[in-house]
Amino acid sequence: MTEVPRARISEPKLLKKLVKFQAENEQFVELEAVYEDSITSGSPFGTVVAFHGSPGSHNDFKYIRSKLDDLNIRFIGVNYPGFSNTPEYEGQQHANPERQNFSNALLDELKIDGKIIYMGHSRGCENALQTAVGREAHGLVLINPTGFRHHQGIRPFYRLEYLDWMYGLLPSFLGNSMILGIYKAIGFKVKSGEEAMCAMRSVMRMSLEDQIEYIEKLNQKHTKKLIVFGGNDHLVEEEIVLEKLEKHDGLEHFRFEDGISEEEKSKIMECFTGNQLGASVFVAKDTHFQNKSQAELVAESCKKMLDA
Repeated sequence: MTEVPRARISEPKLLKKLVKFQAENEQFVELEAVYEDSITSGSPFGTVVAFHGSPGSHNDFKYIRSKLDDLNIRFIGVNYPGFSNTPEYEGQQHANPERQNFSNALLDELKIDGKIIYMGHSRGCENALQTAVGREAHGLVLINPTGFRHHQGIRPFYRLEYLDWMYGLLPSFLGNSMILGIYKAIGFKVKSGEEAMCAMRSVMRMSLEDQIEYIEKLNQKHTKKLIVFGGNDHLVEEEIVLEKLEKHDGLEHFRFEDGISEEEKSKIMECFTGNQLGASVFVAKDTHFQNKSQAELVAESCKKMLDA
């Protein structure tokens, strides 16, 4: 029997845009933002804007973007400064106020028309949430989100603080070699020590419980939502995500052991119709990378949201 070849995922369409935004030290930064834009002319259905994890890039969403391509939905992948695409800048702090200033400056330049869904993976979920509150949003998708307290991937927290302190003491070539080796030993895909430090500092400066304010504001809007998370996540525990779900109003919760059948998927899709606000989906055997394992569910949910 001839093996059917796997569908080839097309190369990302990367573009550059000069943006100017305010850093935490109140100085203005001007740099070329590198981002992915799958349909620069726009889509009649709408646009998904995605915020990657730490470490991460637009490629975090390549499986989802491939499915969105099939549905003729525009995809824009934001690349934060210092994560191997958009360049880092002096004095970068990596906390959400500065990250939001950067991504909002990029979105202002892009002037996206029509319905928009904001999507985040892992660390990027905080920024997707804050963007959905601060800008006009038709939908919000959170994939393997972080919670209101330190998850197992960054505990004990003093270890990160020690590495950050040690990095500052060492000559740059030694510090970069040290942190790159640590991140590669853990299994993270990073290209340089500088990128690894950006990743570490960005998770050290998450908002955590300060997200509650944004969730409460979003609950006052009629924004469609999908939250997906896995039971085999080596970074974020199930109980931490469940705490977060308690703050989101109007979501119907689904629990699965492994795969999701077409019949079960149809039930999830119904949660985006009419006045219903959406769904949370837990899959026990899934890992921290449901941006791959649940790409089809996420893409079809986006289409259903945009059709609503």
